[in-house]
Amino acid sequence: MIFLAFSINLFSQDHKVELTPFGGYMLGGSVKFYEGKFKVEDAGCYGANLAVQVHSGAFIELSYTGMNTVGDWKPYSSYIDEHPEGSVDMSVNHFQIGSLNELPLDNEAIRPYGTLTLGTTWFNIQDDDATDEWLFSVAAGLGLKYFFNEKIGIRMQARLILPVVYNGGGFYIGTGGYGTYVSATAPIVQGDFTCGLIIALGQY
Repeated sequence: MIFLAFSINLFSQDHKVELTPFGGYMLGGSVKFYEGKFKVEDAGCYGANLAVQVHSGAFIELSYTGMNTVGDWKPYSSYIDEHPEGSVDMSVNHFQIGSLNELPLDNEAIRPYGTLTLGTTWFNIQDDDATDEWLFSVAAGLGLKYFFNEKIGIRMQARLILPVVYNGGGFYIGTGGYGTYVSATAPIVQGDFTCGLIIALGQY
C-alpha cells in the first residue's frame, strides 16, 4: 500500500498511471512426482495491476494475482499405502514486475497489448505438516484495453505463468571455447483469464 501511494503521487503529475483491480479464473496446473501427482484445482482469482507509462504505448507494470484453492494428492497404485490420497487447502500468489507494450491503432479507445514479466510465486499450504514454496516465475500475456473516456476503461487479459525451479549452473572450458550455463525447469504450468476496471491518472 505504501508503494502504491508513493508511486501514484510521484508519477501521476507527469506520467500516465493506470490502476486496475481485476477478477477472473486461474488454471491451477499439476506437478508430477515419482510417487504420484499433485493437482492444484482451477478456481477464481483476484488482484490488481499498477502500470506507469515510460513513453507512448510502453509501461512498466507491477501486479499481484491471488487464488484460494484446493490441492489434491493422488498416488500411483504402488504407493497408495505409503502415501495415501488426500487434499489440502492452499493459496497461490503471483507477484510480478515487467513491461506492457500497446499496439497502436487508429482508434485510440481500443488498445491491444502484450506483457512480459518476472517475479515470484508463493504456494501457501494451509497444513501444519507441509511447508510453503517460493519459486521464481515468469509470465507472458496478451490483452485488450477499451477506454470509455480518458479516465475509465476495461482491461481483458489471458496469461501464461511458469514457476521455475533452478536445477544448477556451471562453467566450462575446452578446445571449442568457454562459457557458462544455467539449467532450470517449470514443474507446473499455470494460466489465468482476467477482466478489470482501469482507473487512469496523470497526463496522456
